[in-house]
Amino acid sequence: MWSEGKRVAVTLSFDFDAEALWFETFRMNTPTPLSRGEYGARVGIHRVLSLLDKYGVPATFFIPAWTAEHHTEECKEVARRGHEIAYHSHHHESVVGMRMEIERELMVHSLEVLEKVTGQRPVGNRSVPFDLGRNTPYLLREFGFVYDSSLMGADDPYWLPIDGKDSEIVELPVAWELDDAPFFIFNFFPYMPGLWSPDHVFEIWRQEFDGAYREGGLFLLTMHPEIIGHRARIAMLERLIQYIAQHEGVWWARHIDVALDWKRRQQQAAQAAS
Repeated sequence: MWSEGKRVAVTLSFDFDAEALWFETFRMNTPTPLSRGEYGARVGIHRVLSLLDKYGVPATFFIPAWTAEHHTEECKEVARRGHEIAYHSHHHESVVGMRMEIERELMVHSLEVLEKVTGQRPVGNRSVPFDLGRNTPYLLREFGFVYDSSLMGADDPYWLPIDGKDSEIVELPVAWELDDAPFFIFNFFPYMPGLWSPDHVFEIWRQEFDGAYREGGLFLLTMHPEIIGHRARIAMLERLIQYIAQHEGVWWARHIDVALDWKRRQQQAAQAAS
């Protein structure tokens, strides 16, 4: 399915939300919940980057502009190490029901912030929380985005639909089963039980990788430095990387690399058929 004879594409992503997840999504502004977001910037992001460096794995970091403004050095370090910077809202706000002019204004400002801080202008989007707004696809097309990663309509890439038709934007589908938050995040309100055993999650993700490898498809993980960055969980992620690396034909890639490769091969197939 992939170029250069690769059997499976493995692409790791990290949503670097920091405190924004807590003050915006959960509406919690007291020191303790905010400190859970701080953990991602103080501890988690460094553990994640060290692990990726250790195995030479490239990744994609979806970063709200707020995070780039308030944890600037950490975001610069992500880019310096060669990882992709992608768009993930202004301050972790939902775009569902948002007027297009407001969403456009937030996107313009956020793209400027991310490019100024990291030196990269994002070409990939992930809406909060995996909930693409009705206006978002039009804005992604307007601003020249290459891909979106918010929908769940398949296991492998497909074209993002706009007005019921395929667009030229690649959709890299996500799944809650392949996200660390449902398994590990605990909160009283809204109630989220979380706190699963890392061994249990390892088995779920291993089996999902085995399926992608068997079919020659895409294996995409969504994680958060403040969640996966805890000791036992980062050890589990390392164990998973080691397991995947034992297989022949694994392509470790950033989201943009996967999107461009899939798009190129789709266009070549269409030309050959015409």
